[in-house]
Parts: sequence; C-alpha cells; structure tokens
Amino acid sequence: MAKPRILLIDDDEAFLDLFVPLVEAQSLEPIPIDSATKALELLDNEQVDLIISDVQMPGMSGIDLFNRIQDLYPDVPMILMTAFGSTEQAIRAVKQGAFHYFEKPFYDRLDLFWATVREALAKSIMLKELASLQREKSLRMRTPMNIVGQSEAIKVVLAAIDDVANLPATVLVSGETGTGKELVARAIHELSDRRDRPLFAINCTEFAPGVLESELFGHEKGAFTGAISRKKGLFEMAHQTTLLLDEISEASAPLQSKLLRVLETKSFMRVGGSAPIYSDFRIIAATNRNLEAEVTAGNFRQDLYYRLNVYSINIPPLRERREDVPLLAEAYLNKYKQLYHKNIQCISSDGMLALKEYEWPGNVRELINVIERAVITCQNSKITTKHLPFRFEKEALRNVSDLNLKDAERFCIELALRRTSGNKTKASEILGISRKTLIEKVKLYAADKRPES
Repeated sequence: MAKPRILLIDDDEAFLDLFVPLVEAQSLEPIPIDSATKALELLDNEQVDLIISDVQMPGMSGIDLFNRIQDLYPDVPMILMTAFGSTEQAIRAVKQGAFHYFEKPFYDRLDLFWATVREALAKSIMLKELASLQREKSLRMRTPMNIVGQSEAIKVVLAAIDDVANLPATVLVSGETGTGKELVARAIHELSDRRDRPLFAINCTEFAPGVLESELFGHEKGAFTGAISRKKGLFEMAHQTTLLLDEISEASAPLQSKLLRVLETKSFMRVGGSAPIYSDFRIIAATNRNLEAEVTAGNFRQDLYYRLNVYSINIPPLRERREDVPLLAEAYLNKYKQLYHKNIQCISSDGMLALKEYEWPGNVRELINVIERAVITCQNSKITTKHLPFRFEKEALRNVSDLNLKDAERFCIELALRRTSGNKTKASEILGISRKTLIEKVKLYAADKRPES
C-alpha cells in the first residue's frame, strides 16, 4: 500500500532538514519544497494527500498559496504553520477552510500535531472517494449504459437520446425486432430527471385487449369477473416517471382511442370507475412496424400517431452498422465468459469475419444469443467458426488463409459487393480501386467461372 504523500513547504532549509525524518518516521512520504511557487508547479504534475505550509515566505505567502489551493485542489487539506506575528492570518484561513494551524515551534506538541495530520489524511481520503463517486454518478447519468457501438448510425441514436432525455416530450422509438428499442427507452429514462423512479414497461402484444386495458388503467373492485379488489394501472403507477408502451402498433382500435385521450389530458378512469385520475407520466412508445404505413393502411389512428411521434428515434438494423459487430461481440463475450466461468481469450479472425458478414435478421438480440451459445460450446481459449451456427458462411470463410492471390482478390471483391448489396461505386470505395477497374475485374472473374465449351 502506497504511503500518504505530504507536501512540506517552508523556505527554512534547516527546518525541512529536521522535519523530513520525523515525517518519514510516521510512515508518511514527505515532499520538501522551499517555495509556494515551486509547490504549485509540482501540483500540476503530481498528486499529494496533504499540504503542510509555512505562512511567512518570500514571494507567494502560505496564505496566498492556500487561496490558490482552494480554487485548484479543493480536495487536498492544508495545515498552516505560523511564526510570531502571523497567527491572525492563519486563524482567518482556518475559518475559510484550512484544516488547522500550528504555531512554531511545536515540538512539545508533536502528539497533537500527528493526530491532526492523521485526521487531515482521513478527510483527504474521504473527499477523494466522494469526488470519485460523484464522477461515476455523473458518468452513469450521461452515458447510456449497454448501448455499444461506434458507427455513425449509432452515434446519431446516442445524440438523439442525449437531446431528448431531459425534456418531457413523448418519444417514438422504431426499429426492427431485436435492435434494442427497450434499451434506448431505458437510456432515455436513465438520463432524464425522472431517473430516481423506476421505468414501467408493458408489451402490447402480451395481453388480450380487455386485459391490456386493465393493466394500463387499473380497475375497481367488482369491475368484471375476477376483479376481487381495486388495482392501480400503469398510467397511475407511472406518475412522475416513464411508461414504455412497447409494440404500440398492436393496440386495438378501441384502446387506441382511449390512449389518445389519456395522452391529451393526462387523466383517465379505472375500469369500472367514475372518478378521473391525473398522472404526470412520460410516454415512450416503441414499434417494429412503420406506423406511417399502418396509418395509410387504416390500422392505426393518424391522430394518435401524431401524438406519439413528437420526437422519433429510429434504430438501424445491425446489418447497416456492421462495424459495431466486433464491439458487440467482444462485450457479450466478456459478459458470458464470466457468467459461465470460461477461460476464453478471444474470437478468431475467421470467426469475427463470419460474424461481420452475417446478415443478422434477428439483429443484436440474435448476436447475443449466438455469442452466448458459442461461449457455452467452446472448450478452449478461442471461439472459432465451428462454434457459430452459420453453416454456409462458415464454409466459405474457413480457408481464407489458404487462398492464392487471385482467389483472395476475388474473395475481397465478392465480400465488398455483398456488403454494399451490389453497389459497384460503394464497393470500389471500400476496395480502394476505381469503379472502372472493379467492373473489369468482375467481368474477368465471371468469365473464369464460365464452363469451357
């Protein structure tokens, strides 16, 4: 364990020579400095746990130094040493936040002095731990946890979360199944001023229409068969917090009408009730369907769509942000190897290539399942293509290292075209060649594949 570091500042060399051994005898690390200016220069580059400084020094005084320390390093306690005539200044400094002062000479009060030093060091530790906790809390508040990615597409999503989180606006989150819509909703909640209360969530596909209405609005005792007591609904429970309505497109037409009224008035009645209830909830709705298309098809109310679509966030499918696949794979590899106590070090290059080239119809949710299964089945230190369920891709990529130069070039061109859905302009940019050169090579390799006549 590192010794606490004490910065000793005094222009009297004889005092420092005498005092440094006494500090070392207390299992402390002394750092002697003969001026306040030099002390500030040192503090720019090094950390200390306590400052002990003389008051009367040429140039910058100990009091001036204390004022600078208060501004620059408020977590570092400071003890002042005074000679005759400077005690009043030290007392004022203590009132302003200095930890303590001692009049020189204090060799007859060393027990009290060292006890004070220990108290100051304890305060220093406490202040640093508090500052660390506050930094961690601030980071948690400002960082959507578990949203992994560095692609431009995911950066747009993160920026949108940051823009809307602290506003009371209703948010519509859309994206294919498995893209992480609930994760985005939870990130918005965690970054909002409602984060101290829990987020409530309900999936509109999990309940029959009548049951879903009871879950949302609550019911009075005797409202229907089986209603043996009063029950609060989610709109009531979500007062001053957030309610996620997942798969909102599946809500029935009668429920859509009731939802519109609740969103407009923030009031509702329990099923079987007659008294209106007000609730200050925030709605985040999520859907894997195109609600505009659902409106056009007559399956979703246009006015409800406008009410929900105050601020929209669309999460791109994983196949459109393939550069995030390695980050996601590594993140979930670390999670599951700890969960299953596996000594897996990495994913092989061929395995990672297979992951990147797969289309991911189930998006991030599918990737998570694939990585978990791979961790379970892997019995050595590296996940390879044999641990992945992609039969065709796995066979195509298995022997990449054995390809000759011509085959490797053809392989890279095929990958680039597959990744860009056949767009030769984009593929040529990826490959670093001109579009004309790419077209010529595609023709050449196509000719190579034709059977000889």
